[in-house]
Formats: sequence, C-alpha cells, structure tokens
Amino acid sequence: MADDVLVSIAELEQRLRKAMAEEDFEACACLRDELTDLREIHGIPPRPDSPDAPTSTNLRRQEPGKMGLGTDQPSHRPGGAWKPPQRPDLMTSNTKPRRGPRR
Repeated sequence: MADDVLVSIAELEQRLRKAMAEEDFEACACLRDELTDLREIHGIPPRPDSPDAPTSTNLRRQEPGKMGLGTDQPSHRPGGAWKPPQRPDLMTSNTKPRRGPRR
C-alpha cells in the first residue's frame, strides 16, 4: 500500500513538473492540490526538492470563517514597534496658531 502511494506521488510530481514546463497553471494548481491531499491523508511530508514543497515555513492552509474580508491574516496583530497615537488635548481646537493679526 505504501509503495503504491509513493509511486502515485512520484507520478504526480512528474506530471506537475511537465505542467510547469508547459506553463499550464490550472493543471499545476490541480496537481499541487492532489499531491497535498495525498500527503496529508497518508502523513507523508513533502521533500525539499519537490515542486509542491512550501517555500516558507509560515505558509498554512486558511480556515474558513476565521478570515475577515480582504485579508489573509486570521486576526489583527499590530506590529511590534507600533504604539497607539497620542490622544489630542481636549482643551485646544487642534489647529495651528494663526500667523499675523486677526482680521
């Protein structure tokens, strides 16, 4: 059983490389998804030289219902050096002082 899975993964990788060379991006996406699903089902991690291996360690599958519209982050996290702006003084009108005499 495990040998059949490894053979089918190798075959899918070969088809993925061929589709990448032909620049058939829709086929690449389908083959990549098939490879990912097959590996997740059988618990096989991708090899580093595999064409569908993630390029960064912070990539993860998005969870439906956890995302806001127009974002790829599950929750808002301000940057480490960010701090809230200073509140305005309520006793001023928050305008620049006038230059010259009043008219």
